[in-house]
Amino acid sequence: MWRPPADNQEVSTPAHRLRRLVVASAIVAVAALLLARPETRPSALLRDFNAFYCAGAAIDRGADAYRAEPLGACERTPRPAAFGQGMANLAMPAPLPPYALAPFALLARLPYGPAATLWALILLAAFTLTVAAMQRLTGLPLPAVIAAFALVDGFASIALGQVAPFAIAAVAFAALLTEQGRDRAAAWVTAIAMIEPHVGLPAALALFVWRPQTRLPLALAGAFCIGLSLALTGLANNLEYVRAVLPAHAVSEIVNAKQFSLTYILHRFGLSDASALRAGNLSYLAMLALGIAVAPIVARRSSSSGLIVAFPVAAALFGGPFAHIVQMAAALPAALLLYARVPALRSTLGIAIAMLAVPWVQFSTLGTLFPILAALTTAAIVAYLVDRRPLAVAGAALLSLLFLVAANGLVTQLVPDPARLLAAQYDPRALAEASWGLYVRTVGTWNVAAFDLARLPTWLGIAAVACAGFILALRTELHTNLARS
Repeated sequence: MWRPPADNQEVSTPAHRLRRLVVASAIVAVAALLLARPETRPSALLRDFNAFYCAGAAIDRGADAYRAEPLGACERTPRPAAFGQGMANLAMPAPLPPYALAPFALLARLPYGPAATLWALILLAAFTLTVAAMQRLTGLPLPAVIAAFALVDGFASIALGQVAPFAIAAVAFAALLTEQGRDRAAAWVTAIAMIEPHVGLPAALALFVWRPQTRLPLALAGAFCIGLSLALTGLANNLEYVRAVLPAHAVSEIVNAKQFSLTYILHRFGLSDASALRAGNLSYLAMLALGIAVAPIVARRSSSSGLIVAFPVAAALFGGPFAHIVQMAAALPAALLLYARVPALRSTLGIAIAMLAVPWVQFSTLGTLFPILAALTTAAIVAYLVDRRPLAVAGAALLSLLFLVAANGLVTQLVPDPARLLAAQYDPRALAEASWGLYVRTVGTWNVAAFDLARLPTWLGIAAVACAGFILALRTELHTNLARS
């Protein structure tokens, strides 16, 4: 298997092993510090897990996991200190397909505290597997790979209790297995990424189209997911999910100031909600098809068949109707692979990785130490992947700090209390998206200048990765056509 040049490789020596131990100890120390004081902890810890846990509890009891009740009542149950819980007359949706909620139906049989702790440990294991797969696949220094994923795929996702680390770990391992020629195993692993359908679908379709040996495993995995969904919730609830929940959730998030979708951008420029959502859906389909179409060219040009899996995922995240910061981390496997295999793109991609590695848009919720962690992450990535000179590293760290200070400085509006409005319009029989959409339109549309600024590095980073792949494929085709002429 191809390896990057020697100056990017991590050589196993006593000094390097000691450095790895120091890095691991530092991560543990930082994690302990983050949990030591309330102001350094992320706010509403495991808030998304709370919704998933309650949806799993509803399924376990034979109830509809997509309706405001019993979902909302469960979310409002008092939780142990530091854990997030729901507010009155609000049901936070769990917009995953029934098969993806199956693990939470099992976790919901445990008390909330042990279930939340177990889930956090599972997410930490998924993050570790992602780092291990990408380090082996790219040969890049381990600290650089850790830094690329630590905040956005580790800290932010674990703080929320999200499912994205599973999908990202599956994409990373499927890319590694594809690189090793183990196509059937790659197909089974890719199926795990379908826990986040809009992340896993590009990888699964790319393998299905370009790797014939994956078709049967992918078909069997799809049949299993359908069968599991029907067994868990029945035909009516599955049809409700496809026909009602998915469209309603996309509508509820159109105005969310933390969204990274094309739909949100068009909304900000004044397009109607219906037109913005339609354009977002079309852009996802277009980028999905284009990413799959050029994936084998990108893989061939970079001598990395793993990009058949990883690149379509990054391309599909460029636009679309719905994407949060934790899903944007799914572009990092493609970014790191392109960086390792295409030397001509390293300057651009190194900066893009630094932009994608920090969840800038979460500046208001990840605790008081977040700016310091962002500066350290940026410095590490710049030092290993962009420019080792101390002045460049220090400048990058300072720039990230100043950027977050500027974003915080743009927070000038007091967010209104939605309690009275929610109480007046809460319908326990409606989809959870009804109260959630009302909540988002009340509190998620303030201080938009701050969040527009905070989204900018991530937008630029994902654009750089997608465009790098497309330009690489275009140049390859141009050279081929010129040679034939």
